[in-house]
This record gives sequence, C-alpha cells and structure tokens, in this order.
Amino acid sequence: MIKLFFCVTIMIMPKELVIALIIVGSIILLGIIAYFIFTIFISRMMAVKMCEPKHFKTKEEKDEELALCGHRDGFDRYQREPIEFIMPDNYVIHGDYSLNNPKKFVICMHGHTSNRQASLKYAYAFYRLGYSLIFFDHRSHGDNARGIVTMGYKESLDLVEIIKQVKDKFGQDIEIGLFGCSMGGVTALNTVNKVKGLSFVVSDCAFASLEDIVRGFCKQHHSPAWMHLGWTNMFLKKKYGFSFKDNSPKDELKKNKDVPILFIHGDKDDFVFPENVQMLYSNDAGPKELQIFEGANHCGSVTKDKERYYKVIEEFVNKYKRG
Repeated sequence: MIKLFFCVTIMIMPKELVIALIIVGSIILLGIIAYFIFTIFISRMMAVKMCEPKHFKTKEEKDEELALCGHRDGFDRYQREPIEFIMPDNYVIHGDYSLNNPKKFVICMHGHTSNRQASLKYAYAFYRLGYSLIFFDHRSHGDNARGIVTMGYKESLDLVEIIKQVKDKFGQDIEIGLFGCSMGGVTALNTVNKVKGLSFVVSDCAFASLEDIVRGFCKQHHSPAWMHLGWTNMFLKKKYGFSFKDNSPKDELKKNKDVPILFIHGDKDDFVFPENVQMLYSNDAGPKELQIFEGANHCGSVTKDKERYYKVIEEFVNKYKRG
C-alpha cells in the first residue's frame, strides 16, 4: 500500500516538482556521502599524524629553539656520556647519561617529534639536587631508526626495559625518579604501575588519554568529536596495533597507590587543554601535587617562570625523596 501511495503521488505531481525533488534528494545524498568520506579522511589523518609524523626535530633545531627561549646554558651544563639501550625486539635506543650522585637518578623524557636535547632545560632542576641524569630519544625519534610512534603506549614498555638496564649498569639499589613532558609525561604515567620502587614522577602537560587528545583536536577545528572517535580508534587498532583504552594515563593512575606524582600544566596550553591535568590529578590514587603556571602554553611552564618551576620540583622531590 505504501509503495502504491508513493507511485500515485508521484504520478499526480507536476513533472517539474518531481524533477526538483529528485535533484534535491540527489544533492542531499551526495552531501551525506561526501561528509561521510570527509569524516573518515580526517579520522585517518589524525591517526597518521600521531603515529607517523612527517617531521622529527633534529638536535640542531632543538638547540636553536632552546636558545631562543633562554635555555642556552643547558647545552654544556652536563658532562654527558653516550649510552645505548637494546630493546627485546633488538631495537636500539640512543641516549646519554650524566653522573652526579651515583645512587640517585632521574630519567628524562621528551615530547612528540622532539629529541633528548629538549630535556636539558628541565633536567637542571634535578641536577642541582644531586641527581644523575639519563636522557634518551624515544623510539623513532632523534638518533633512533624511524618507525611507529604510539604516543606513550609502547614507549612505556621501552621505559620499563630502560629502567631495568639502568639498574643493571649502575646498581639495583639506586633511586630512580621519572620526568616527562607531553608524550614523555604520558610515558612516565603509563609506567607507574609497571615498575616497582619508583621514587617519584614529575609530569608536565601530559594528556589524560589519547581519546581526550582527539576530542581536543576536534574542538579546535569545530568538528563534533563523536563523528571521529570511532573511526580514529579503528585506524589505530588496525594500522598501529593499539587503541584508546591502551593509552589512558587517567585510568592507569586509578591503580597508583605509592608513587608520588607532581602534575604541572600551563593554563594557556592550547594543544593539551588544561582540563587534562585536572582529570589526571583527580584520578590519581597516590600521593600527588598539582601546579598550574599562569600564561604558559604547551611545554612552556619552565620558560614562563624558570625559578618557580625549579622551586616547585625541588620542594616536591625533597618532600618525597628516600631517606
């Protein structure tokens, strides 16, 4: 009956109206298809941009960037010796170490597409407290062979192995703290429950979960997140072997009981929005502190107020250090 109704309706309509309805319907259908294709394209682009970035900063680029921010004195402050870490899959991770107190170490981690030079400006906060330092390039970054970046998921597995090898080289009884900025902070937070005996973690502008990063990207570009989340997650799983749930520091921190964590974030961060640190801080079940730097952008808190940055780290470390 319904089919007959539509057939009769079309037959009695003016020919021009029927043509107009067909054209309008076709345009709407083409628009839906185009928007669907656009959504898939943008979702895939986000996954690729995170996991296969086209440009990685060189040491020279990072040195120049740090100098412009007033951190040139960090270049020659540490007497660094080269070190290599061999991962279980035989991948070689390149780094440096700077000895200070041979019983106290901080492992420093940089952000997405950066390299270990970026850690120099942060590391002095620990060096002046007597800590020896470990710098390394994340997998696919710096001096390492290019491959896939997982935004702190598989990088945390590398960190577990690096901690093991640091202990093998310098002693099983050494104190180890972690510092990470952006993706480096995510790597540190994802490792909290994978390693026993960490002294502390300092996390600067880490995201709460990879899903929240995608939500933030969609917000910046005025596109509804619900359209992209499922597709982006699918591309991550199919192409890169991990999903949103595999990289969610805010969920990892619910299981933290013992490791003290200092969360740092700039209130003008327009890449990892400040609500990320609020989620991380709220979910962390262990000892914790939160410091917000007014006017600081992404990874910019130490540049905005260097002395305060070093001071809050010093007070935090002294509060929770061993002995």
